[in-house]
Amino acid sequence: MFCGNCGAQVPDGSGVCPNCGAQMAPKSRTQDPVQSAQYQNNQYQNPQGGSTSQTGAGDGSSKKISGKLIGIICACVAVAVLAIVLVFVLGGSGGPKGAYTDGEVIAVFEKGRMSFTFSGMEMSFKYTQKKDQIIVDPESMELSDNFWEVVADSFGIDEDELEDSLEEMAEYSEYGEALYDAYKDDDMDALIEMLLEEMDVDEDEFIYVYDKKANTLKNKETKEKLFYAQQYKEGPSGKYTNKDDDDITLTFKNGTVTYDDDGDDEQFTYYVYVDKKDVYVVFYGEEFDESDFYAEYYVSGFSFNAKKDKFTIGGTDYKK
Repeated sequence: MFCGNCGAQVPDGSGVCPNCGAQMAPKSRTQDPVQSAQYQNNQYQNPQGGSTSQTGAGDGSSKKISGKLIGIICACVAVAVLAIVLVFVLGGSGGPKGAYTDGEVIAVFEKGRMSFTFSGMEMSFKYTQKKDQIIVDPESMELSDNFWEVVADSFGIDEDELEDSLEEMAEYSEYGEALYDAYKDDDMDALIEMLLEEMDVDEDEFIYVYDKKANTLKNKETKEKLFYAQQYKEGPSGKYTNKDDDDITLTFKNGTVTYDDDGDDEQFTYYVYVDKKDVYVVFYGEEFDESDFYAEYYVSGFSFNAKKDKFTIGGTDYKK
């Protein structure tokens, strides 16, 4: 989709435009825990209560700063909600193992720890399995080391410039002040506590039922699903060549993809999931976020035509 403010291409499901910071319209239904947190309460779409440009500053930069702040707050809200109210109900014996996705959020269950990846950052929790539920331990929550780097990137600045930008926001927004304090004191607890106090949480939207037979996690309220995401045999395998430039190739093998542009190559992680009969590939990880491939094409996944063994990226077909 495209931003109505600046015209830049925006990944599906994004809450804000990564180019100008404008708020994107939410989907009519909640698709995942992050989106549910983002759009649960309108005050988080606009901390000022009016349009995103009404921040108190007189120049055009105020709109950009406010929009970026909204995206950051949405991510923090999602972290807080998941830590407190997320519940997985297990149907029968066993539980989810490995990676699950709906194409936007990626949930990984591994060695007693559950991680969620969204908006370029990762959070994780310890969990225990008791009878028919997975119990998350909110005290064990960890944010990825690149959290503040992601925040700085959202402003289009270097991380060493971040404190000054956050201090500026703190002057006209209580949310900006909380974010600034969290950065200055290296303490996210106060920020999350403040957000939880202001939130109106519908806990039913954070209950996921695990279907062992289908190997899916289904939201009890919205019925949206997280699909098992390591179905590599259903996705692309081997080398695929760009139809318009045979010096550009993508090679897929068991969760690792190699992007080669005329001899310059890089590797990152991918997942494959199947929704009914449709096959989807999702790129993942810090290596992908920082890759030349992402900088060039600005896509985080694609649908795979299994019958014809091909896919399309940036309007160009890739075939064996």
